[in-house]
This record gives sequence, structure tokens and C-alpha cells, in this order.
Amino acid sequence: MPAPDPRFDQGTRKLFVAGGVVAILLLVGVTVWPLLTPNPVGTPPGGANPAKSSDTSVGTVGSGITPAQRAGESQVGKNDPAGQEDASGGRARAIKQSSGPLELNPQQHQQLHDIISHQANPPRTTQADFELMIGVSVPRQAELQDLPPEIAQVMNGYWGDQYLLVQDKMVIVDQHSRRIVAIVPNVA
Repeated sequence: MPAPDPRFDQGTRKLFVAGGVVAILLLVGVTVWPLLTPNPVGTPPGGANPAKSSDTSVGTVGSGITPAQRAGESQVGKNDPAGQEDASGGRARAIKQSSGPLELNPQQHQQLHDIISHQANPPRTTQADFELMIGVSVPRQAELQDLPPEIAQVMNGYWGDQYLLVQDKMVIVDQHSRRIVAIVPNVA
């Protein structure tokens, strides 16, 4: 049997060493790279309010801060309060897709504040365990109360819906789907 060629052993050894160095560099890169770069996952480019100041978050879910919408309303929720939720979630989608800015003048806003301040026992919480966004489902354990007709009249809609107060916001909830249809800040 002929003697092994020393050049072959040397080449194989160099190949294994080079492969090991590449593997170590990849391992270090994969573990260090995420620590050096910001995580853009979950940051909407312009959707809900991505601000991190305390005036835009209202509660906690698990261990994180719940994102919140400052103000808004759903045209479907406002103009079609008797709409029924179906198994496919069509009403919930329609509520969310028809959301837009809240349109109240200063006089209407003051009227809402006055009406809320005269309510005997409005449902109130300092922290919501759900996201404050138009179209989000409100859990069954959240205490709601029927929306006073005076509020529906001032807002020109939401007849028969329910509400709760979260910090200083009035959150109007669709009576059938339990989806948020309006968020009115600074009324409580």
C-alpha cells in the first residue's frame, strides 16, 4: 500500500480549520447581530399611535403596555347600531375598516363632559385589559353600561350602544359585537 500524500492531509486539515472558523463567525454573528440592531417588528409605520409617552397607553396586557388610540370613531358603529355580528366577523371588520378621526366641535365635547360628570355611577377603570383601538373586542368581564340617550344625541349616533370610562376617555362599545366603535378623550 502506498504512503499517504502529506499534501492531501495538509489540504484537508486547512479545509476543516477554515470551515470551523466560518462556523464560529456565523454563530457569533447570529447571536450578536440582534443585540446591536433595533427591532422594527411590531412598530407600525403610521397606523395606531406608536408613541411611547404615558398619555397614549392605558393599561397592561401581560407584562407590556397596551397601545392606545387617542380618539376615533367608526361610521358603521355610529350609523348602524342595530347591525348583528355574524360568524365570519363581518361586522367587526366593517367597524374597523370604517374607522376615522373623531369629529366633535368644542361645544359637543363640553356637552359630553357635562353629561358624564352628572352620571351617578358610570362604569370606570383606570386600566383596560384590552387594546383601546376602534374595532377591538371588549372582554365580557369588562363592566359596561347603556349609553345615555343624551350622549347619543350629542354624537348623532350610537343609539342603544354601551360605554365605559377608561381614565379620562369614554369608550363606546357596539351592543352586539362588543367592539369599540368610538373613543372620546378628555370627557371624564
